[in-house]
Amino acid sequence: MSNPTTNLRIVQPPPPAMATLGRALELLLGQTRQRVVDGVRSAATLGMQESHARWLEARLGADYELELLTGLRLIELSEAWRARGREDGRPLTLSTLAKRLTTLRRAVRLAVQRGELDDMPIFPEIGLPPWRARQHVLCTYDQLLKLLSVLPVRRRDWVSVAVWSCQRPGDVERMRWQDVNLDADPPWMFVRSTKTRKPDGIKVKMPQPMRDVLCRLRERLYKEGRKPAATDLLIDRWPGVSRTLPVVCVRNGLPPMSAIDLRHTGISWMVRRIGLTRAAQEWGGWSDYNMMSKHYAHALPAGLAQASDELASIVDEKPPENDTGKGGKGKKRK
Repeated sequence: MSNPTTNLRIVQPPPPAMATLGRALELLLGQTRQRVVDGVRSAATLGMQESHARWLEARLGADYELELLTGLRLIELSEAWRARGREDGRPLTLSTLAKRLTTLRRAVRLAVQRGELDDMPIFPEIGLPPWRARQHVLCTYDQLLKLLSVLPVRRRDWVSVAVWSCQRPGDVERMRWQDVNLDADPPWMFVRSTKTRKPDGIKVKMPQPMRDVLCRLRERLYKEGRKPAATDLLIDRWPGVSRTLPVVCVRNGLPPMSAIDLRHTGISWMVRRIGLTRAAQEWGGWSDYNMMSKHYAHALPAGLAQASDELASIVDEKPPENDTGKGGKGKKRK
């Protein structure tokens, strides 16, 4: 009898796909397109990423092998791109270069996850834009009232929800009535941070000013015979808000606020009241505490005298009842 094993074919695994720039960018854009369909990313984000991908392919070529991207090579490329400038002769800003390097980094990271590259190259910090404290925020509640007074009713609702929920514009417009409960005690809502890949959101207590706004909105809808369903959008979308809102602000003596500045306003007010806390970090959606500290420490009052008093108050602090002063359990102090 013939040995059956002699008729078996040894199937060789297919060779790994070539890790080229064009393939990596194509797969990255495919992932982003799917996330737009899922409602996690906006079409504007996809358009910006496509623009960066075309720019990178024009500079390096679609057949450029990603394994050639060493840390030293990335530094050389960054410096050369900065020196070359833009197509129209204007300089290439650090912020624009940082965004294009971010697109490249994401494409390379996906190639590593697919096993096409062994590891990530070290990306240079030369592309990081210099950080400056954000100035375009509403400093007082009176400024918010002034802005609301010159807006139509539905735009007032938009601005109020953006400020009091401390969410990004896209997440504000994704909110539905099922994401809030105005009649609970206390009232609550879900806040999201889809930019940091947390689309499910967290449940938080709703600030009273936001509840007042939504209660008035609900009453208006009832009077119009439009009882909101759970899946209805919470507020009307505002197309072109970041073009319209700054003009409205400047005309009324306010800083030229963009839509994202409303989120920064709410978070700055929160930090001013409670400090750079774990709760503020979780609400804002940052995984890194240092990121929040970097961008919102300016909202903290100087408070040096208060800091001194807090330090001295340790003298009057009473120890816990079970504290023996020796790190273990003991008799209660009288």
